Amino acid sequence: MNKTEIRVTAKWAKETANGILGTKVKEQIEKCETNIIAAVKRNEMYCHVGIYADRLTIKELTSRGFECKQEDDQRNGSYLIIKWK
Repeated sequence: MNKTEIRVTAKWAKETANGILGTKVKEQIEKCETNIIAAVKRNEMYCHVGIYADRLTIKELTSRGFECKQEDDQRNGSYLIIKWK
């Protein structure tokens, strides 16, 4: 796209960013759900997901009652710990 095809406004910027982030967050949540289901089948009360989760992903999981903690270390890289009680 060139600049003459769109009018760049704050509303446009927000909607475009949310659209891109929305897809990314949806993919992250699906990965988290897959790991949660696998952990439940193993009778565990937590799981690790090998992602650096966006703020909105953590917010969504927290709203569902999960405890989330983002970890980032040199040896294991970024991962999200999800707990439920």
